[in-house]
Amino acid sequence: MVYRQKGLDYGAEFLDIAATGEADAWAVGERTFGTDGHEALLVHWDGGRWRRLAKELPKQARHVTLSKVDASDPGNVWVIAEDKEGGESGLLHFDGRRWSFIPDPVVTSEGDTASPSEVVALGGGQAWALGDGWARHFDGQRWTSQAIPIATYAAVAVSPQDIWAVGEVDPLPDDGYVQSEPAVAHFDGRAWQRVPLPAPSEPARSEPAPAPPGSVDSRFSAVLAVAADDVWAVGGYETSDGAFRPLSYRWNGTAWRAVTIEGGRLTGIARDGEGVVWVASRRSVSEDAKDAYRLLAEAGGRWSRVTPPAPVTAMTALPGGQPLWAIGQDAITEFR
Repeated sequence: MVYRQKGLDYGAEFLDIAATGEADAWAVGERTFGTDGHEALLVHWDGGRWRRLAKELPKQARHVTLSKVDASDPGNVWVIAEDKEGGESGLLHFDGRRWSFIPDPVVTSEGDTASPSEVVALGGGQAWALGDGWARHFDGQRWTSQAIPIATYAAVAVSPQDIWAVGEVDPLPDDGYVQSEPAVAHFDGRAWQRVPLPAPSEPARSEPAPAPPGSVDSRFSAVLAVAADDVWAVGGYETSDGAFRPLSYRWNGTAWRAVTIEGGRLTGIARDGEGVVWVASRRSVSEDAKDAYRLLAEAGGRWSRVTPPAPVTAMTALPGGQPLWAIGQDAITEFR
């Protein structure tokens, strides 16, 4: 099944998706109009159909980009709302009855507000909002701050005391040339710490390095936790000639190890009820290029390629694995 959202002048784009049950899923994004206008895109799956919500949103969040969503249960849904035109950005929270807007929770030393790049919902109405070097935890009543040693793009919780965040760091922050490298951080219930990735000089010489010299925009963009000792981090980088290349690592409970996957930049990952790991791959800068998007499926240590019926950039699956929802451009695709 493929659901498509009708756009305005320039169309609609879904950016993230989350699900808590067969009758409860959320997808977010934006609809654009004119040359710089944005309209929040929020749709909900009730077990029978997708329905767009607009009037239900607070006024501050109706003309923004909804970039990330996560939910621990139908009564604890969190969404990042970004106003790209210089207005007020923040978080949206749904408590099962109504939506509320929370302004950006961090103020920098320069007095500017800092927007989160990822949000993680936990049971009991809790949540983490994560950004570039900072993390904020909501315990259901108040927010507290912690430092995190990476710029976060995605995060996943195995439990409230076992959370993984993935993204990038700038190894030479004082250098005028921005050269990022992929990075991983872990929360153990007390503090966030960076966890090292294997270096090219380590014994597994056949494993790929984080990224070759001359590459740009090297980072992780998605993370999947199967268990405490089985976590995947995927992403990619761009070569000097403009080609997309993949990055994939797997945590075994003790260390991260590189996993060789052939394809473009890896943007999403999920695991279905049969134990198959699905990865979304974007092969081309051009969204309209033939075969720009692919799905890669891993079962029994072997990878296969699947051409999806619609573009796929991010995915989510229920704990039981069915259905597996995927989003990309203006489409939501259901896989069973």
